[in-house]
Amino acid sequence: MKILVAEDEPLFRKLLLQLLSPEFELTVTEDGTTAPARLREEDGPVLAILDWVMPEMAGIEVCRQLRASRRTAGIYVILLTARNSSADIVAGLRSGADDYITKPVQAEELRARVQLGCRIIELRAALKTEMGALAVALAREKLLLNRLALIQEPTPRRESRKRIASVV
Repeated sequence: MKILVAEDEPLFRKLLLQLLSPEFELTVTEDGTTAPARLREEDGPVLAILDWVMPEMAGIEVCRQLRASRRTAGIYVILLTARNSSADIVAGLRSGADDYITKPVQAEELRARVQLGCRIIELRAALKTEMGALAVALAREKLLLNRLALIQEPTPRRESRKRIASVV
């Protein structure tokens, strides 16, 4: 699975790469301006780990941008930040983040949350496939019902015979 990591702190960026690169295909950016562009790329990352405080554009603003665009609204976003107040967590989640992790992060917690995000992405894809199959099945059923209605409609000739019989 493709993951974007947007982190301006070199040491923390290196730590994230070491923790996640064995399992995932990573795209790394150092600022908030580059992150949305990389996430809009054809066949781009489907999960983003965004630092809140970055040069040029904060991770929370990147999150808002992603949610505002139909093309990127479905990207799973994890905000990763040193901001740990209840108000910050609420603000981050209200901006559209799917998850919120505070620094310093434990390696196993980060992996577990990323795996959770991957599972949710896979479930969304499966749901989309099932919805498509249901839409096709519904269209077929409507078509069959229309055909059945045509077969069951009385022909005009039969109608006229019934009227003649009722008059006589």
